[in-house]
Amino acid sequence: MTFNSAGNGADDSSLPNYKRLRLGDIAFEGHANKEFAYGRFVLNDAGNGIMSPRFTCLRPIAEQEYSFWKYFIHSEKVMRPILVNSTKSGTMMNELVVEDFLKQEILVPSLPEQCRIGAFFDRLDSLITLHQRKYCGVVSWMLGVALVRLGSESDGAFGEMKHVLR
Repeated sequence: MTFNSAGNGADDSSLPNYKRLRLGDIAFEGHANKEFAYGRFVLNDAGNGIMSPRFTCLRPIAEQEYSFWKYFIHSEKVMRPILVNSTKSGTMMNELVVEDFLKQEILVPSLPEQCRIGAFFDRLDSLITLHQRKYCGVVSWMLGVALVRLGSESDGAFGEMKHVLR
């Protein structure tokens, strides 16, 4: 989940209808796609904010390990059986039927185990991000070198562009 300090472009008159979203809350987004057939859950780990009234917001009633739940509830493999029995087709997207959802059961590890699993996934996510940045940096550098070479070889492939930009 991300935080947009500039807002989402909603009209000021609609803001009173928005839901308060707190750190640790779980939002249900019902748009079906190739990856999520019935919609998906997203844990708010960005901070306090507001959310469109179109989405369902759930608040844990017991202590939970956010870093574990962030990945666990986002898994189609884990949540699909739950969502099959607790969503209905809406006008624009699937709707979560909270009463049906709360009747569902799911096995989860103990809190200490959630902490270890969550720490593992956070570290893995961090390593993936680090390598993506490294890769993007190398690609940008290679692209820059290629453009300099192409541009310096007798006006290269960008000769016409240089005349337009002068």
